[in-house]
Amino acid sequence: MLFNNIINHLKLWCRSKAQSYQQVYQNHGGITYVGYQMAYELEFKLSTLIDKSFESIEDLKREVVGLIDVHYEPSILKPQNNSVQYIIDKTKKEFRNFLEEVLAQKDSLAAADIPYERVIVGSEAIGLQEKFRSVWGYTNTSYWFPLMGDEPKEITEKFFVMFDYLEPYIKQLEQIVELPQTHLYSCCESTFRPEFCLETTEFDEYDGHETIYTDKDFSWAIYFSHENTVAFAGSIVPKVKELLSNEKEHWDKFEWDY
Repeated sequence: MLFNNIINHLKLWCRSKAQSYQQVYQNHGGITYVGYQMAYELEFKLSTLIDKSFESIEDLKREVVGLIDVHYEPSILKPQNNSVQYIIDKTKKEFRNFLEEVLAQKDSLAAADIPYERVIVGSEAIGLQEKFRSVWGYTNTSYWFPLMGDEPKEITEKFFVMFDYLEPYIKQLEQIVELPQTHLYSCCESTFRPEFCLETTEFDEYDGHETIYTDKDFSWAIYFSHENTVAFAGSIVPKVKELLSNEKEHWDKFEWDY
């Protein structure tokens, strides 16, 4: 728990730093987007360390420093390289300073206010992706039910609604799947990182990306699509239909509001 808490505090720093850089970039443009990319990437890498075993704090520190102390060469026009390097060096220095601060007070750190999220890579991720494919017919390089593409093979319990009709019931849906007490697996559309899965205790805020969730037994699936549909399959369907009984006229219908 101590190691996870340290990592989570570092993740919160990265999230805050990414938001700061993004706000500057949105308001003024410029190369601060490089800082946003660095902080966002670092939070992702830190999430691969959640639940990992470390022999000591020094062992953890070496691994964390290794995540940021790498060659970084963004695709920025050459005349800007000096300024880009300044952003890179500044972000690295600030992160290292914060890391030292966190480690100095490690024994008195409050619990980081951040949901559980573990990035799964390597053979474990490959195994999970294969199970998503074999159980639900889902791959993260194609669409899934109800879009033109893959469908849950031999699954009779399935239906979908447009996200707008589900949104008012998200909290109740979280209760049905027992979040945040239980852990889910998710796999999402990603051409940038097609090789990872997540173990999480929350639904990500819907942003139009293809994302599928399942319980650890793969007994049900929930799929958020870029076409604003949310599909359900497996053992969860009866409870979700009961939850959405007042929206029955909208089941299994594409309804666009242009």
